[in-house]
Amino acid sequence: MLFFFLLIILFLIFNEAIIKKNFLPDNTHFSKHKNFVTSDFRIPISAGFFLMIFIFIFKNDLGYLNLFYFFAIFLIGILSDRVKNFSPIARLTLQIAFSVLLILNTQTIIQDVRIDNLNIFLQKNIIISATFTVFCFLVLMNGTNFIDGVNLNTIGYYIIVYLFITLISKNNNLNLDYNFTQKILIFLFTIYFLNYLNKTQLGDSGAYLLSFFTAYYVIEFINLNPSVSPYFAVLILWYPCFENLFSIFRKIYQKQSVSVPDNLHLHHKVFIFLKDSKFKRANNISGFILNLLNLFLLILSLIYFDSTIVLITMVMINIFFYVLLYYFLSKKLFKKS
Repeated sequence: MLFFFLLIILFLIFNEAIIKKNFLPDNTHFSKHKNFVTSDFRIPISAGFFLMIFIFIFKNDLGYLNLFYFFAIFLIGILSDRVKNFSPIARLTLQIAFSVLLILNTQTIIQDVRIDNLNIFLQKNIIISATFTVFCFLVLMNGTNFIDGVNLNTIGYYIIVYLFITLISKNNNLNLDYNFTQKILIFLFTIYFLNYLNKTQLGDSGAYLLSFFTAYYVIEFINLNPSVSPYFAVLILWYPCFENLFSIFRKIYQKQSVSVPDNLHLHHKVFIFLKDSKFKRANNISGFILNLLNLFLLILSLIYFDSTIVLITMVMINIFFYVLLYYFLSKKLFKKS
């Protein structure tokens, strides 16, 4: 643990050096859904770089080949951050390729959805189960990138994810590497604090890597603990996943290209509302409010982690509140304009 804290201190020192040297600058010139919230200074996209080092050091039991797949996803994010005309189709193709390689090499595959007829297909046909798992990876990865438009929102959400996994595991004697989850929580809290101070941000590289690793980690956790309903994973990861699917349907309805980024996500609506209400730090407050809202909406999962019916009901309630809040803010902001 002493080594871990020394590493955190090195991260802080190195991040200051990155800021001074203007290395790994922000990606706001290229990403429309991330340049909507601006600062008077540039924030380095160093969090993903730190996370990659963290995974290499503390999850080296995955083996070099699997670590390479995580590194490849990180590089895809770097290209997305820094290459202005990086093709969305090329990015998606690479995401699919490395997702397939990881899940086949680790056998991290979803085969239980608590629906008997579907389970038969998932358990007897590796192509179907692998395809479904890759789809889940893609939805989470790109949804996480979508919600990463204001400070604290994405990092805070993933703190909740790992915190809830740790809590239900400790309270119910589940299979979990507590040593690792403690480290990643401390690491994420450190990044959260730096993000609050405008010292770092995830960027596409950090958002893709964090969500890619978490997708793998959560599926492994569910597979190792049959008593935990797979819908616990659906619930704790509902926000980025629904943000992605909602954005796709919204763009199709508005006859827009689904591959073109915009600034009409929920966190943008919250940010504009707070900014118009004269909040001085609307950027940070937007993310913090969404963190608190998700914490409140997910809290019952700590008790009903094994109840599929309750978990599905909670997912539907969360979606209802999301749509209601989105509609309310859209109507409010439309009246002001």
